[in-house]
Amino acid sequence: MKEAVLLHKDRLYLFDGRRFSTIEPKRAKKFRVGALIPVRQIVTLTFKLPSTIDHERLAVQVELKMYNEGGLDPNKEYAIDYLVYQMPNEEEYLVEAFALCKEDIDPLLEPFVSKIGFLDILFPKFIAYESLYVDKEAQSDDLIIYIGEEEAFGVIYQKGRYIGYRTIDSLSQLSKAIGIEQVRLKALLANKGLVQSKYAPEEMHIFDALQERFYKIVEKLVYAINHKRSFYGLEGIDRIILDFDGETIEGLDAFIGSFGIEIVRYEPLECCGFDPKQSSLATEAYYLLQYDELPQKINLTFYERGVPWYRYELFRYTAAAVVALLVVVGVLVYLDMEESRLQELIQIKEARLERIKAIDKKLLAKLQKLRQERKALQKQLKELEEQKEVAEETLEAIPFIQKAKLDRERMMNDIVKALYTYRLTTRAIDQNGTREAFVDLISKDEQRDRIARFMQYLLQRNYQDVQTKKIQRKDGLYESVVRVAP
Repeated sequence: MKEAVLLHKDRLYLFDGRRFSTIEPKRAKKFRVGALIPVRQIVTLTFKLPSTIDHERLAVQVELKMYNEGGLDPNKEYAIDYLVYQMPNEEEYLVEAFALCKEDIDPLLEPFVSKIGFLDILFPKFIAYESLYVDKEAQSDDLIIYIGEEEAFGVIYQKGRYIGYRTIDSLSQLSKAIGIEQVRLKALLANKGLVQSKYAPEEMHIFDALQERFYKIVEKLVYAINHKRSFYGLEGIDRIILDFDGETIEGLDAFIGSFGIEIVRYEPLECCGFDPKQSSLATEAYYLLQYDELPQKINLTFYERGVPWYRYELFRYTAAAVVALLVVVGVLVYLDMEESRLQELIQIKEARLERIKAIDKKLLAKLQKLRQERKALQKQLKELEEQKEVAEETLEAIPFIQKAKLDRERMMNDIVKALYTYRLTTRAIDQNGTREAFVDLISKDEQRDRIARFMQYLLQRNYQDVQTKKIQRKDGLYESVVRVAP
C-alpha cells in the first residue's frame, strides 16, 4: 500500500511515506485507516503453551487464558490479538496476548467511525516502533522510552523484535505528584533534565522530587529488563531512544547507568528522515503503511470495513437475471415434462424398471455418504478428546506457574528495596528463576557496612541462604557478589 490514513488528535492525516496532509472522511474511505488506542485500556497477559498446538487451537487457548486469567468480563465484547515466540531449546511458545474492551473505546472512536464507517487497524503505540526496523537489519538491543502528556511507557526491542513493555508515569502524573504545571515540567526536563547543577537553589525541591520520581521509573524499567533476560536471553541494553516530542532529557542515561545497565548510545527518536518532532507521528503512520510487511503486528479493531455498496447492487442485478433465467428454464422444463408424460404412457413398463434402478443407486450413494459422515464424526470425537486432555493439563499447571512467577517477583522486589533502603549501587542483578539471584554490589570503604545490613535485611525477609560469593577491593571501592536463595 502506497498511502494510509492515520487518525491523530481528532483529525485525519493522509501519509504517503514522505509527507502528511489532512483529508476529509469521505475521501479517507478508499485508503487503509488506523488509529492509536491508549495503552492504559489494554489488558496484557503473558503465558506459555505447547508449540505442538495448531493455529486454530492456539487461538482458542489464548482466548480462554485471557478470560480465565486475564480477568475479562464475559458479559462484555473484546477484541483479542497476540504475539507468539518460540522458546529456544524448548517445545513451548511464549505468548503475549492483548485485549481491548469495546465499551471502553467506543466513546473515543465512535464519532469518527460514524463518519468514516470503519477503522481498519487499532493498535497500541508501543508496537508502532516496529516500523523503525522494517528496512534495516537491527543489531542492537534497544530500550525506547515514550513520555507523553497522558501516557508513558518503556518498550524493549531485541535486535528489532518487540519483546515487552512497561507503563511508567506520564507528564500529567508527574506534574500532579511534583506539584508544578505540566508545561513548566516539560520545559524543565527538556532544558535542565536530571542534572543537579542546572537547577537554581530555589528549584532544588523540584529537582529532588524529579529525582525521586525518576528513580522509581527507572527501577520499573530495570526490573522489566531483568525480567526479560530469562525468557529471551537479553544480554543488556545497547541503546536508549527517547520519544519525548523530539527532545532528550539530559542525565537520564546516567541515571539508568547507575543501576548497572551499560549504555552505548542515548539519542532522541528519529524516523525515516523526518524531523525529531515529527518522528513519533511518523512511526505510527509507517506502521499502517507497512502493516502487510511487518513481522510482528497487533490489530484490536472492532470496526471492520463493510461490503461496498456496489457489491450489493451487483448482487441485486445478478439475482434479477437468475430469476428471469429460472422462469425461462421453468417453461422449458414444463414442456419437457409433458412430452415425457406421453412417452411414459407408451412405455410404462420400461419406466418402472428404470425407476427401480435409480432408487437402488440413490440408496447405495446414501449408504456411502453415511459411512463417510461416521468416519468424520469419529475423527472429530478423537480431536475433542485430545483438546480436553490439553485443557486439563493446562489447568493443572496454572497454580505452579503462578506461584513461580510470584516467587520470582518477590525476590526481585526484596532485592531492589534493599538496594534502595541502604543506598547501594549494583553492577548487575542476575536472577536464576526462583532458586537464586546474584547481586553485584559496589560501596566505598566507609560504606561497606551497608553490604552487611543489606544481607541482614534479606535474612530477615526469610531468605535462608544469603552469602557473599566474591569480595574485591580496588581504588577505595569494595565490590561484593551476594548470593540470595530462598
